[in-house]
Amino acid sequence: MKWSDSRSELEYILNSGPVIIFRFGAASGMPVKYISNNIIQFGYLAEEFNDYRYSFENIIYRDDLEYVREQFAHYSQIPDAFGFTIAYRLYTKFGPIRWVEQRTFIIRNKDGNVDYYQGLLFDITDHRKSVEETALNIARQEALLKLKKMGGRSFSEIIDYAREEAVSLTKSRVGYIAFPTPDESTMIMHSWSKNSVKECSIDKQNRPYIYPVHRTGLWGEAIRQRKPLIINDYKSPSSLKKGFPIGHVSLYRYMHVPIFDGDRIVIVIGVGNKETDYDESDVLHLTLLMNGLWEVLQKKRMEETLRERSAELSDHYAKLRSMSMVSREFLDDFFMRTEKFDDAKDPSQYLRLMGDEVFLMSYEQQQNIIEEGLLIANRMQHLIDSMLYLSMGSGETPSSKFTIVDFKNLYERVFLNTILLLRNKDVTLERHLPSVYPQVIGNEEGLEMVFTTLVENAYLNSPVGGKIILEGNVVGGFFEVRVTDFGSDLDESSLPYLFQSITFVGSGHFHSNNLEGAESGLYVAKIIIQEHNGFVSGARNPKGGSILIVKLPVASDKEIQEHLAQNASSDPYSVPQPGDRLPIEELFKRSMDTVSRDFRHDNGDVSEDPGDETKGVKTVCQTVISNLHPESKEDLK
Repeated sequence: MKWSDSRSELEYILNSGPVIIFRFGAASGMPVKYISNNIIQFGYLAEEFNDYRYSFENIIYRDDLEYVREQFAHYSQIPDAFGFTIAYRLYTKFGPIRWVEQRTFIIRNKDGNVDYYQGLLFDITDHRKSVEETALNIARQEALLKLKKMGGRSFSEIIDYAREEAVSLTKSRVGYIAFPTPDESTMIMHSWSKNSVKECSIDKQNRPYIYPVHRTGLWGEAIRQRKPLIINDYKSPSSLKKGFPIGHVSLYRYMHVPIFDGDRIVIVIGVGNKETDYDESDVLHLTLLMNGLWEVLQKKRMEETLRERSAELSDHYAKLRSMSMVSREFLDDFFMRTEKFDDAKDPSQYLRLMGDEVFLMSYEQQQNIIEEGLLIANRMQHLIDSMLYLSMGSGETPSSKFTIVDFKNLYERVFLNTILLLRNKDVTLERHLPSVYPQVIGNEEGLEMVFTTLVENAYLNSPVGGKIILEGNVVGGFFEVRVTDFGSDLDESSLPYLFQSITFVGSGHFHSNNLEGAESGLYVAKIIIQEHNGFVSGARNPKGGSILIVKLPVASDKEIQEHLAQNASSDPYSVPQPGDRLPIEELFKRSMDTVSRDFRHDNGDVSEDPGDETKGVKTVCQTVISNLHPESKEDLK
């Protein structure tokens, strides 16, 4: 083989590989004497350097250029230095910036001066991204940890910290945090990042803080599209943009992410002017950080309100003790006066006591204080439940707790849970429920809590002697349950707040009904219903009062069978269901295991009573026969 052939083959192999070979002259600007054809991986042709259309410095990222020059000058001045390795960024011809590692050998002439530089270039972008992603994950975890320790700080301090961390994690220059109103018609700007304030020349007094969504351009897309938005070329024309006011920060890259609490957007975080393109990694970092912020804000506000309610309850206790002492003093005085006469044991004296205005006033005041105290205690209980659900995270109910809901027994338990409360105000609970309930797969314990809470809220809104209607019907693939009261009218403006934990309106302020959902238990009810892929809402009763509506998806026969099969495979003690086609031996085995387990549970050990044993066998037989598939019954015959 000729040398020319071998050289061509070698050049082909080198130019086809990922490693770029270069030779730079010693003059300023890094003039290219040779560069391999595989520089095409960055979008350039070798000829573009060889004919001096580009010096290599032309494609070095501007923020790294001074560093590269310093390294070349530093090692060139060291007489015995034969090479160095540096990493920096390059502009590509097709847009994205890439990280490279340059391994350089210094070639000197006989006088020791630099003649030229030659070496290898490696694309290390993927490795660099991996390292940076690991560092960003650590930074985000540290930020979340610090957030959770900021409970003693003000709301503004907590939010400002999270905003600056969002800017830092995404390597942005500017950023903002906004809070939508519950009906999502308006975004309230909480604050801009420190750099944004420095770069914005709009007078502070004239900066807008309230943005009606229907009049807002690109920023309003967070509400309208309900998903993250990335724009890496902000200056390009777009029908979504409506321009900037004069003096506003100039943007060239932009990204925003809406943060959800259930189906409601509670925070919009926006960042801009990152040096490189935004990507899905940035979306993930902001989503996790802002979800952490929302949890901290909810927890802090609930804790503060819990302390307020605790103080109120202490005040009521003190009032009750005071009224009790007044009543006791009144009774002591009454009996001291009657003992002076011979008719102290006369029943009419006690009748006179019961009719005494002072006594009646004292008794009524005590009852009012007790009622108010019970109401505060009820709110505290719901607040604590809300905080527990927040700490556990929504949607975490194990699938093993989901069963085919027995609505008949469930509503009986709800009635028992509320019967004493209803009798306290002589409120009637009317039930208009179907004779045959639809098939719904759900967590009965959670649903019992939901419907008990709805009846409790209806009771609180009902007058003495009023009524509550509990009704259910299948509507459009959902089992729709309505709890209607006929008390005071529900304010239409308060509807968006009913099922929210807190409602933040910017600058550390909350809506006046900001904890209505948490204190009434309706926030927890919403979380539970969403775990069931259902919906919960409120409406004004045209006849006066309110209507609370729950919609639970009705399961198809296929879904029921899949649920039963899944539970049967995961639970060795699962009881066979009607329609299950199982071998008779398997039916007997499961039923025997179940009865044996129940006897051990009830009696602490296996019963030795022959009567119990007979009952157990009868139970097994009844279970097997009642659950046999029709074809299996024929097999048994």
